[in-house]
Amino acid sequence: MLKKILTCFSLMLVVLCAAAGTVSARAAELTGIEAFDNEESVRIEISYGGGKLDLSDVATEIKSGILFVDMDNTLPGRVSRVSGTKIQSGARDVIEKISANRTQERHTRIQIHLRGKITAPDVKVSVEPANRSEKKSARVVIDISTGGADNWTGFDGGGRIVVIDPGHGGSDAGAIGPSGVTEKSVSLAVSLKAQKLLTEAGYHVVMTRTTDIDVAAPGVPDGVELQARVDKAPPNADLFISVHCNAFSNSHANGMETFHAPGAIRGERLARLLNEELEKLGGLNNRGVKAARFYVMTHSKCPASLIELGFITNYREERLLASGDYQQKLAQAITNAVNRYFSQGGSD
Repeated sequence: MLKKILTCFSLMLVVLCAAAGTVSARAAELTGIEAFDNEESVRIEISYGGGKLDLSDVATEIKSGILFVDMDNTLPGRVSRVSGTKIQSGARDVIEKISANRTQERHTRIQIHLRGKITAPDVKVSVEPANRSEKKSARVVIDISTGGADNWTGFDGGGRIVVIDPGHGGSDAGAIGPSGVTEKSVSLAVSLKAQKLLTEAGYHVVMTRTTDIDVAAPGVPDGVELQARVDKAPPNADLFISVHCNAFSNSHANGMETFHAPGAIRGERLARLLNEELEKLGGLNNRGVKAARFYVMTHSKCPASLIELGFITNYREERLLASGDYQQKLAQAITNAVNRYFSQGGSD
């Protein structure tokens, strides 16, 4: 009798252990995928719930411009639908699209389609627990290293023609700061530094002016002066960038912004890249990317953008804009944006 009881008890233990094993191995359900810019990387967070994952459940591989993420012990859940995936604007230069599918029982394959020449980035994977203070569930984190600004400095311009237009000049000082710094001097200084960097990167740079002069002639109507600047661009120019400083009667007005002609798709992309690179410098309010009918943009025959580096009428920003070190950073930001434009299919 005792033997029968022990045998039954042993069988019950086996059943209970098996049941416990089933619970502990419950598949995690993926609840969302979000990609965003994270300074020197693009971060992808794959949120999940209902189960537990560790690094041994995740494998990555890059093939033909696609980053494959294979996840064991998972169900695709919401991420198999478009609504479950979000690519923020800062990540769209690296990631074209993301898809997820169940490939076999308790296994999900996520495909992250990479843009342009980013074919072999450094990929790091980690598993993060839920964080209530940040309102984040448990997630698998994938960092695709882009190297930040330096990632774009090695790109070969291949002789592409970039027109740099330092705003104002000669008889037109442009805006003037509270301590007397002129817009024409800042725009020229930054443009000359950008010319040097772009030339070193393999571009052919055309300057609308390289000294403190009117491009057309002193005292001519604005339309004549602006058309003279547009005419400096050769017929096969690839980009046109006009460099300016902002101004307002209220000295508290601040920040940088970039512009493109209305409906200009490639011009808008250029303006967005310029905006993103200028924002990375930090310290200035980002007033955004905007459409406007500025003459040099609407009359340019190639993708064009006008950038406002900051408010020269703002005391703090006037000091920044007059700084040689900050001007060099602005020039590097312009160069980075141009490299990004071409390295990721901007000439298509």
